[in-house]
Amino acid sequence: MKFIRHFHKILTLILFVLILTQCSEKNSREYVKEGLEHLKHEQYDSARKSFLKAIEKDANNAEGYYGLGGIYNYEKKLEDAERAFKTVLKIDPTHHNAWYSLGFTYELMGKKDEAEASYKKYRRLKREIDSLMNQEKH
Repeated sequence: MKFIRHFHKILTLILFVLILTQCSEKNSREYVKEGLEHLKHEQYDSARKSFLKAIEKDANNAEGYYGLGGIYNYEKKLEDAERAFKTVLKIDPTHHNAWYSLGFTYELMGKKDEAEASYKKYRRLKREIDSLMNQEKH
């Protein structure tokens, strides 16, 4: 009987610890917010880690990949930036800022035609979004 009570106490303690760790863990969107906050303070390594955690939590978090692409551009890791922005666009083909950033990355890579194609898609999507926003105002 004493063993069962002792086992029950240990099991309760383990469950309590597991519940606490689940409650304190951030979700994917919170990691993106954290990464953006790090960027404001020019803490690029910390921002990269936060964006990677966001992606780890949710592989379909476009904003996590978008932030990561920006970090890679800053670090001149252009192939990694290209990959990150293309992933954003696989998740959300209407992410107009990703089209712009991909164009900028291509520009840095010296890929003029690809850059112009991305900028063209950015401009088209931006016009469509602006038009929708104007319709909502009326």
